[in-house]
This record gives sequence, structure tokens and C-alpha cells, in this order.
Amino acid sequence: MLQYFKNSTRALQAFQVIRFIAMFAIGVGMARLGFSKEEIGSYEAILFISGLLTTFWITGLIQALLPLYSYQVGDDKTDNRLFNALVVVLALTFVACLMAIVFRGALTGFANLNGNLPFYLMVLYIALSTPSTLTEYVYLLKGKNMLMLSYGFITYGLQVLFVLLPVLLSLGVEYSVLGLILISALRFVWMLVVVFRNSTIDFNCKFIKEYLHDGIPLSLKFLVSTSGLYIDQLIIGHYYDSSTFAVYRFGAREIPLFTILTVSLSNSMLANFGKGDPLPKLLKQIKNESKRLSHLLFPVSILAVLSSKWLFVAVFGDAFKESAGVFMIYCMIIISRVLMPQTITQGMRKNGAVLTISVIEMLLNIGLSLLLINWYGIYGVAMATVIVYLVEKILLATYNSKWLKVSPSEYIPLKTIIPYSFLLVITFLLSWYLV
Repeated sequence: MLQYFKNSTRALQAFQVIRFIAMFAIGVGMARLGFSKEEIGSYEAILFISGLLTTFWITGLIQALLPLYSYQVGDDKTDNRLFNALVVVLALTFVACLMAIVFRGALTGFANLNGNLPFYLMVLYIALSTPSTLTEYVYLLKGKNMLMLSYGFITYGLQVLFVLLPVLLSLGVEYSVLGLILISALRFVWMLVVVFRNSTIDFNCKFIKEYLHDGIPLSLKFLVSTSGLYIDQLIIGHYYDSSTFAVYRFGAREIPLFTILTVSLSNSMLANFGKGDPLPKLLKQIKNESKRLSHLLFPVSILAVLSSKWLFVAVFGDAFKESAGVFMIYCMIIISRVLMPQTITQGMRKNGAVLTISVIEMLLNIGLSLLLINWYGIYGVAMATVIVYLVEKILLATYNSKWLKVSPSEYIPLKTIIPYSFLLVITFLLSWYLV
């Protein structure tokens, strides 16, 4: 069992699964143990606003660091890269906190976060939790997979305890937020320990400049990508009433495990670029891991398509029967998820191309959603999302082939993905029209 997690990809995937289970357990615990909808809403609002202000740029910076760290191999005794990466993250975290304060009125009104205490607790949470994201990736870069998993088990186990204990003690939601801040503070301190153990304290303007050069396009890429989801919802809100909007929201979601496993695979592979391994070896690793993941995710998608109609009615009631159709369409996104051309493009640090293609994807998504909503209603918006995700991967694969001279067959298990995709589409059509 331990041998299985010596593989960095599987270790990072396991870490993210631990994180997801902890978040899910907290949500269920709050609902079952006594918090009201209003209290849960306040807690979720803090997480939502924090993510809104930080997720896009911290994701971009981490994905930029992974191949960049490998490219600039240096002696650990004089290596200052992690310290300088931390400086950049801390500076942007300060900016995010400042933006939260400046736009307090808009943010609190949007998320119904009332009162001084919840707001400033949120700012403190942003300040502590955002930089702490570096910890697991330092472990990844250093090949300390078992330490990464131990860190995940301990800290997320404590998070569940610290956040749910106030619920059991019938305390207010602010105490759960304080518990969240406490575990974030512990993570922050440990992050400092891990970084300073693996990096010297020495400012390196050249590295910071190169890091921002790689990180800014990726951060903008993730900002553009996430904005597409909000644009879809704005389009639905413009054409339909709030009840139809709710129907769409309930169905327009992927199975969380899919995103966790595919993103973790891409990130772990990014860390392998530039370490001196031959490119064909890296491409083969990506191909093999994508193939392994396809054997897991496609069957789950097929089962989800087959069961979604009765499952949505059983869980949410007849009022959300249409949500099942939206979810069935969203299950098709797995076809693009298991394609990894972005890993090649980012691994070779062609992040400007990644950003350009993301902008094309967003514009195509808007145009296609406005076109298909007139023909297929809310299903048309979901169909547009599936199509543009696949188009994005095709454009990236084309870029890799034409400009980087990397053929799709070198890193995409076409003989596995094509039959699975065909089977998924056939299952979808049969379920849509016959079930």
C-alpha cells in the first residue's frame, strides 16, 4: 500500500481526496448537527469570498512554480527559490486582503455576510490559508510523498474537529470560523517551517521576475476559465426566472472526484518537467496515467448517466427532474478532462499560448451558449460548456503539435479514450431518449 503512494501523482491525488472528504464531512456535519441554514450560509460565504479573491491567482502561481522550480535546479544550501515564491504569494495575499477591505460593501452584500466580526475573520482566514497552499507542493517538489499524506491526514482531521466541535457544543458559527482560522494558523506556521527548511532567505529579483512572467498568464487563464461558469449562469438568469436558474444550478456540476484526480495528475506531471528526464519519458508517463485514470472515470461517468434521472428525482424531488438532463450533459466533460495537452504546454512554459486559448474558449462559450439556448434552452448552455472544453483541449493539442512538435498520440491514449468516449455518447443518447 505504501509503495502505491511513492508515485507522486497518486500521492497528490490522495491528498486532494483527503481535502475533499474533510470539506464534505464539515458540510454534512453542520447540516446534521444543528446549524441553521443562515449559520451555514455565513460559513459558506466566508469560503466563497475567500476563493473568489484568491483561487485563480494562487492556482496560477503554483502551476507556474512546478516546472519553473525544476528548470532552475540548484544546490539546496543556496537555493532561494521557495523563499522568493513565498514572498510573491505573501505580497498577493496582502493585496487580496486589501481588496476585500476596499470592496467590503459589495462583497458582504453579495454574500450576505453581515457584521464586523464575520468580515474581519474572513480577512484573517484569507491571510493565513492562502499562503499555506504551498506546503503540499513543496513536499511534491521534494519527493516527500508520505510526509505530504501525513500532513493531509493530520491537518484536515484537525480541521473537521475544530470546525464541528462548536456545533456539538451549541456555539455560534463564529466559533466554527475561529476553528477554521486556528487550523489555518497552524498550517501557516508549518508552511514557514517547510519553506525555510528547503530554502535560504535571500531575495532573488531575477527569479521573482521570471516567476511572475510565468505565473501571471496562468493566473489570468484561471480567471478567464472560472468566469465562464458565472457567464453561463448570467445567461440563464437573463433568459429564465429564478426557479429555472435553480434547476440549472443543481444539475450544472461535475462529479468532484473527476476534477480532483485530473487536476492532481496534471500538477504532478508539471513538477516532472525540466528535471532532466527525456521528453519522451515524460510523455509516456502522462499517457500511462491518463489511460489508468480513463479506466476509472469513464465507467463512473457511464453509471452516472444511467442513474441520474431517477437519482435526481429521488434526492431532490420532481421539481428538479430537468436538473438530471443538465447533469447528464455535464458528465460528458470527462472526455476533455482526461486529455492533458495543457500539461505539455505549461510544462514547456508556453503560458502565453495557454492564456490566448482560454480567451478564445471564453468568447466561444458566450457565443455558443447564446446560440444554443434559443434551440435547446438550459440544456443548450450545458452543451456549449461541454463543446468549448473539448475545443480548448483540441486547440492546445494543435499548438503542441505544430509549434512544440509533440504529437497527440505521444501523450494521449487514443485507443483507450476514443472507445470509451463512443460508449459514453451512446449511453447518453439511449438514456436521454429511452429511459
